[in-house]
Amino acid sequence: MILTLRALQNTANNQHSEAPLSWDSVNQLGQQYGAPDIDYDRFAARWDTDPILKQLVARFDGHGLVVKTKNPEDEAEQGEEKPSMMDKAAERATKAS
Repeated sequence: MILTLRALQNTANNQHSEAPLSWDSVNQLGQQYGAPDIDYDRFAARWDTDPILKQLVARFDGHGLVVKTKNPEDEAEQGEEKPSMMDKAAERATKAS
């Protein structure tokens, strides 16, 4: 299960998108790694005892789960302010001229 979620997280990070999956999709992907089938109840039980799952999964419900991904704007160095939308627009305008 963990290997499956890490692989999905890497793919989603490369595409800068969320990775929502139904339980059927999770199980199909898990079969590639030899993971046993899982559903909401089994996942919820593991969620309470496995801190690694909390690092990998943003949210889950009866329909499936969403793997946590990195937002490129969230990767600003600690202590460094994120540029505002106005700053970004001004930078683009100066590059265009």
